[in-house]
Amino acid sequence: MSLDKILQKLLSDKEELLASIELACKSIEFWEKKADNTFQKMDDFESSSVFDSSEISEKKYTSLMHEASRLMNRINFENNELDKLEASILDLEEKIIKALEKHAKKQKK
Repeated sequence: MSLDKILQKLLSDKEELLASIELACKSIEFWEKKADNTFQKMDDFESSSVFDSSEISEKKYTSLMHEASRLMNRINFENNELDKLEASILDLEEKIIKALEKHAKKQKK
C-alpha cells in the first residue's frame, strides 16, 4: 500500500478518535454540571435541616447521596473512556511516525 493511502487511513482514524474524544469531553461536562447541581441540593438540604432528624429528612438525604454516587460513577466511567481514547490516539500517532520512518528509509536506499 502506498504511503499516501496508509497516511489517509491513519489520519481518518485519528479524526474519528478526535471526534469521540470531543464527545466524551462534552459528556463529562454534562455529567459534572448535573453533579454540581446535586451537590448544591445537598448543601441546601444540609443547611435547612441541621436539627431535623425525621425519617423524611433521612430519606431525602439518602436519595441525594445515592444520586451523587451515581453521577460520580458516571463521570468516572466517562473519564476512563476518555483515557482509553487518548491512549488510542497516542498509538495511532506512533503508527503514523513509524509509517513515515519506514518510507524515509526506503527513500534513502
